[in-house]
Amino acid sequence: MQKYEFLNKLDISLHALSETDRKDILSDYEEHFVIGISKGRSEEEIARALGDPKVLGREYCAISLVKHAEEKPSVGGIGRAVLATIGLGFFNLIVVLIPLVVLIALLAALLLFGFFLFCFGIIMFGCSFLDIFGILTLNLPVSPIASIFFGVASVCFGLFIILGEFWLTRIMYHLGIRYLKWNIAVIHGNDSL
Repeated sequence: MQKYEFLNKLDISLHALSETDRKDILSDYEEHFVIGISKGRSEEEIARALGDPKVLGREYCAISLVKHAEEKPSVGGIGRAVLATIGLGFFNLIVVLIPLVVLIALLAALLLFGFFLFCFGIIMFGCSFLDIFGILTLNLPVSPIASIFFGVASVCFGLFIILGEFWLTRIMYHLGIRYLKWNIAVIHGNDSL
């Protein structure tokens, strides 16, 4: 592959990056060609040594999306970063996607459990309150006063879980970013990004 063809393919594969970033990366690779040619290497040898420009472009796009998700946390940002990282290889489908799906399922289950406790507590509190005033007659295994306390405790515990879920999600988001960066570094062959 000639220099022009390599740089053209690399430019096309860097479509997700800003114009400035694309120019910087292309300039760096053009410099590789200049240095290689000055040492007597052919353009084909240099292109072969640099690797597949499409793969390089996907790696740079994944790195950029992970950094963007780190700087501006959002569900869409982390989603794009995960998809870009998965696109780096079939192995990432297993290494990135499966832990992500398991983590989302666990967080969703915890959130549903907290919401269930919250709603159950409100219903228990309301029914016990109505039972005390004789508006609704319930055959509860405990006294209506104890049911009110159980209801309040359930509401509080449910709120605690829901609020803790947001804190836990933030921590998992940052750990996920670190995991994606590590994964890209391993694929890219660098120690760190």
